[in-house]
Amino acid sequence: MSFFSCDAKIKITKPTIHQPMARFGTNVFRGKKEQELYDKTIAGRYSKLVKKNHFLYLGLPFLLSIVAGSIYLQKFTSVKWEKYDEKYRQLGEEEMLDMIENKRKVNKKDDYYRLSGLLTDHLDKVEEDYEIKRIHRKKEDEPVWWRK
Repeated sequence: MSFFSCDAKIKITKPTIHQPMARFGTNVFRGKKEQELYDKTIAGRYSKLVKKNHFLYLGLPFLLSIVAGSIYLQKFTSVKWEKYDEKYRQLGEEEMLDMIENKRKVNKKDDYYRLSGLLTDHLDKVEEDYEIKRIHRKKEDEPVWWRK
């Protein structure tokens, strides 16, 4: 008898076909007593009603919640559109005439300096508000070039 010989018989089997699993896995095994107790609960009664007429007890409440939600959220969306209308509203005749009469004179040089922050008209007001004072520092915190 050689090393490579084999006396064992190999059994060849056909491939097994597996049944597909349930989609939601709702089939729960319960004994008689457990099932009776479950049927007395709210969930048990509701599941029986859903099995009898699933649209009435499952689909209709879902659709009603969507409609009620859209009605409830209508207040929030109306605020958005009111802001939009305020931003892009058309001017009346009186408002247009007021704007034309009270027009500010445009001076490119002053506007440039005002926008770049170089115009000193507003600095006079700021200087009146406060006085710049130097606070006392420790001697070691003084800058090097001020030390004696």
